[in-house]
Amino acid sequence: MEAILYENSRMPLHQATMRLSTIRERLHIGSLFGKKLPRHPELAGRDRGAELRALLAVPPFGITNVSDAALNLYDQALTHRSYANGGEYPVAAVEDNERLEFLGNYVLDFIIADHIYDAYDLPPGEMNRRLQVTRNTKLADIVLEQGLGIDGAIRRKGQALTDSIIADAFEALIGAIFLDRGLDVAREVVLAIFEDEIAECDTHRNYRGRLQEYVAQQDLGSLAYDYRQTGPGNCPVWAARVTVGGIPLGKGEARTKQGAAMLAAKEALVHLGEE
Repeated sequence: MEAILYENSRMPLHQATMRLSTIRERLHIGSLFGKKLPRHPELAGRDRGAELRALLAVPPFGITNVSDAALNLYDQALTHRSYANGGEYPVAAVEDNERLEFLGNYVLDFIIADHIYDAYDLPPGEMNRRLQVTRNTKLADIVLEQGLGIDGAIRRKGQALTDSIIADAFEALIGAIFLDRGLDVAREVVLAIFEDEIAECDTHRNYRGRLQEYVAQQDLGSLAYDYRQTGPGNCPVWAARVTVGGIPLGKGEARTKQGAAMLAAKEALVHLGEE
């Protein structure tokens, strides 16, 4: 789901925050649109609990000391409806992630919109264009490229893992983080994940774009990036090197490939006298 910003119906940010808080309180009661949570939700098993805690503990989430009640919320966020409606007998009380996905979609859009509004002096149309980083196909790419581990933790049955399922689970997880830890923690997580994407929205900070444009204008030859991954699989560190006309001009290290390439491009621009 995508949010659209309208110039003549802009809501003050403090009112939007109050509405998010109201939604948070109502969802804790479990009565959105009249749908009630099961009285005895299935508790996450020991192995499942360990899997979820490991996923949440590492960057960019950094969420530890998760209570059993919150653990079940995160478990629900990563449970597709094909698993919840698997037709088992006796029927297990398992909630799928669709309600959390609904909430997380708007929490995600609010955080990104709030950041764009605060950090950039842009007209509504341009802000809306940059908000497209939260569209479903883009979310799936971000989850996979950054190795967030969400795709491997989604419970489903007889259902191929699609970009839509990954994106919905990501939004549901953001919704669960919002309910468990509040808006400030959700904002920290979202901005950490989208840092590089948001940077590319800034003409000056889009070092890769600036380098590509400069190399083409000056006819300096081919532009290429080489990557190397170090660190554990659940917390990788990416190193990037950029060459122009076969000559290495910049290096960078970051948590994501995109971030490392951005830093390498920035260093190359410094060497070229453009930064």
